[in-house]
Order: sequence, then C-alpha cells, then structure tokens
Amino acid sequence: MALKHTLLAFLARQSLSGYEIAKEFEEGFGSCFWKASQQQIYAELAKLEQQGEISYEAIPQLGRLDKKIYSLTPQGQQHLVDWLQRPTEPTVIREDLGVMGLAGHLIPPQAVVRELGRRRALHAEKLRQMQTLTTTLPMGSPESKDLYMHLILRRAIRYQEDWVAWCDEALQAIAQHG
Repeated sequence: MALKHTLLAFLARQSLSGYEIAKEFEEGFGSCFWKASQQQIYAELAKLEQQGEISYEAIPQLGRLDKKIYSLTPQGQQHLVDWLQRPTEPTVIREDLGVMGLAGHLIPPQAVVRELGRRRALHAEKLRQMQTLTTTLPMGSPESKDLYMHLILRRAIRYQEDWVAWCDEALQAIAQHG
C-alpha cells in the first residue's frame, strides 16, 4: 500500500481539503494504519492531481490562499478499485522491541521495563483515541462504506489492545524473573 492509495480512499468517501486530510492522518481514522507528514500529503496530492486521479475546487478565502477541496476523479476511482481488487499480503513486522528481545540481556532490566512501560502507555492512549473514533461511525447506516470502516477500525482497536496486553505480560514476566 502506498500513501497514494490511502489518499484516494479518503477521497472516495468524501471531498476534503489538504488540511482535513492531514488532520485525519494525525487524529482520525488515518492514524490507525498510516503515518504521513503534512508535507508528504500535499506533495502526493499534487502528483495525483497532475496524473488526473483527483481534481480540486478552489474556494476563495479573504486574505489567504484559496482553499482547495479535493475530489476523486473517475480515473482515480478506477485506479483505486483496481488496486482494491488485488490480493493483499501481510505486512512485515518492523519492531524495535523485537530487536530489544534479541539483545535485551545486554542492558539492565530496568531499561527494558522503562521502555515497555512507555510503550504500554503509548498504545493505551492510541487505543483510547480509536475507541473514541468508533462513536463517530453510524453503525446503523445502510451504507457499506461505514460498515467497512467500522470493521477496519475494530481491527486497529484489537491491534492496540493486543499491544497493551503483551506489554503487561512482558512486564509481569520480567518482574517474576528478577
């Protein structure tokens, strides 16, 4: 998956400004599965516009640059549909704590415990944010786009729940070992 596909997917749901898209990556649904800076987002939006996969409507703003509201074009939708119908592969886990597991014996247990506690807190906060997002999804909606979004959000919640549980398990094991 590329940033391109994530942007096209957001715009398949609704037209958005670059600022709104960046906010989604920072705080909303996008924060569940993709990380991108505002600079990366705007650069990719420009490429997608040049390729004819998105278009924008310029909304004049007093004393500021025009606000661009991006929309998916039929070409962009077809590209996204083609991509969505390809098989997906599991993502390779790239995890610093995995390396710590290989060589953690070289540092004091307190350093490992400190990092596990910090990571537990990060994942617990992310879990709280995602649970809050579930309140904004209308589950009674007849639209399949809401169902699919809810399902992937549930997957992201389970991912964070698993991290919190694993950190608890690891902290307990280290405490019992030492």
